[in-house]
Amino acid sequence: MVAASRAKASDRAALLKKLFPIIKKHYKVHVPKGGKPVLETMLYAICLEDSTVDEADASFKKLFTEFPDLNEVRVSTVGEIERAFIGQTASEWRAFRVISVLKFVFDKSYAFEFESLRKKTLDLATKQLAKIKDLSPFVRDYTLHEVTGAHLIPIDPALARLLVWLGLALPNQTQEQMGEMMKAAVRKAEVEAFVFTLRALAADQTLHAAFDLTKYPAPEGGHDTDTAIDRLTHLIKHGPEKPSKSAAVKTVVAKPAPTPTPTKKVADKKAVTTVASPAKTSEKPRKKEPAPSNAAAKKPVVTKKAVKKSR
Repeated sequence: MVAASRAKASDRAALLKKLFPIIKKHYKVHVPKGGKPVLETMLYAICLEDSTVDEADASFKKLFTEFPDLNEVRVSTVGEIERAFIGQTASEWRAFRVISVLKFVFDKSYAFEFESLRKKTLDLATKQLAKIKDLSPFVRDYTLHEVTGAHLIPIDPALARLLVWLGLALPNQTQEQMGEMMKAAVRKAEVEAFVFTLRALAADQTLHAAFDLTKYPAPEGGHDTDTAIDRLTHLIKHGPEKPSKSAAVKTVVAKPAPTPTPTKKVADKKAVTTVASPAKTSEKPRKKEPAPSNAAAKKPVVTKKAVKKSR
């Protein structure tokens, strides 16, 4: 039993070797065409994050067909650019990042051209991209890998959740830490195969709920890599497991008890009281005699002096 915290690079590599045939059997793995200009590579990475390649291709095409040019995109509002990302998650964030990238590049050179990044070393290129506000780790690493050819593994949130579920990463790791750790198990020439094969599984809307750590927390030390294949086979066949009935009962018990409904006897009693009250009020009210004052109520005390005077 090898938990993620104790898994070695060789364990991860062995698991990936078994995973790829299973995933390719159930999904069509698409690898996007490379060779795009640097700026377009960054925009495509924004479209690709947490999405399938088909979804990214469609959004990328819309971005260049619904707007006459990139300058029009730069000066548009977030709400207007969101049209290009209809059907994708976090469309507002995608639109905001597109504007942020275009503004940075244009303000730097007054042109929509960023090819100078290819000539920089990995360290200088990383520092240059770090200047772009709100650029996600995935977009940064994807761009650096595509442009500089560096051995980087871009991990987006969807892929990160899948890696944790498979036992290839720990739930407390960042995306950057996961990418660094996986470099020991994934060779430079296999980065595209790794990223896009696992992406086909991670982006499956029918299964992605199973990778949600808020619903299905990972055990302490991470998931067991030895059970990953069996768990994946079961997941693809049966789908995510539903909460057990015992868990549902616990949830109900934990809720505050509702206000008790009056019993039949109490309800009948209230009904009788309600009916009897009007009958009393229909009678003519009796005149009440004034209550005697305290002085009148008390009997007079006869003293000896009073008797003598009366005589």
